Amino acid sequence: MQTKPEIIRLSEVDSTNRYAMNNFDALADGTLVAAEFQTAGKGRQDRTWVSPPRENIYATFVMKNIAPPVCNASIIASLGALKMLRDAAPGVKFWIKWPNDIYCEFKKIAGILCESRLPSGIVAGIGININMPQSTLDAIDQPATSLLAETGRKFDLQSAVDALADALRGYYADYSKSPRPLFKLWKQENLLIGKPVEIIDAGQKTLQGRIVDIGESGEIFFETGGKTLKLYSGDIRIRKESLDETVLREH
Repeated sequence: MQTKPEIIRLSEVDSTNRYAMNNFDALADGTLVAAEFQTAGKGRQDRTWVSPPRENIYATFVMKNIAPPVCNASIIASLGALKMLRDAAPGVKFWIKWPNDIYCEFKKIAGILCESRLPSGIVAGIGININMPQSTLDAIDQPATSLLAETGRKFDLQSAVDALADALRGYYADYSKSPRPLFKLWKQENLLIGKPVEIIDAGQKTLQGRIVDIGESGEIFFETGGKTLKLYSGDIRIRKESLDETVLREH
């Protein structure tokens, strides 16, 4: 891995993940590909990621030396995004929502999409709402927010990309030394452990229950109907009792 990550800045691209996958062999390990505008940004399960020009971070981090499971890449990416957000807005409460979102209280502010590049590479797409105005946020089909909405001030996007690259580089270096401490940190930042939630599983079935734990392969142990399920994917719906003000304040 490079000591200092290279940042490739694009004015426009269909998808930073697609660019990174198509140019994977030519890109240096630890490269961050960032675009001012995505014409075909996507999230998990082929959902569209709203990508207005020159408002937010649309980026992909290239990791060429990372071992399975894929959640290792998501851990690095989510911790990097979390650090960038906390450094930018120290008074705002951010946390990780399994499997790969960053939330501000009850609203989504960032998402991560990891894709494998065999034999041992992974690209991690990272979308972070920076200067998205409230009018655009209101049009999104789920509760969403941005740094602008939370702080009332605009942020310099180039500086935000630089800060994200530095944070990702740091956690990638930590991973190369020992993955386990990163997993423990990531797990601590998942505030829904032990909390009641609803999950839509891979079969689109809605389950009500409680997240008991998170395993080292990124799976959750979900208690529902008197049994405990092991789930590797799913969409969590936060219930009112999932997070109270005390949990957020103490975090």
